[in-house]
Amino acid sequence: MANNDFSPSQEQVSAAFEFAGVTVPADRVAANYETYSSTLALIRKASAPGLGETVPAVGFKAHWD
Repeated sequence: MANNDFSPSQEQVSAAFEFAGVTVPADRVAANYETYSSTLALIRKASAPGLGETVPAVGFKAHWD
């Protein structure tokens, strides 16, 4: 499936929240599925090739001196 065609399932949306350590009840995921899935699809489309499923900013190491 091409990046343009990516549309995560509700299970994948829930897994993304779980991976991030954010508790989102299943009923809220279901109610907001279109918003969450389109946001994840946009992030994937903007991801830099070679960095996998990460957003481009992850490729930079930022810290305070």
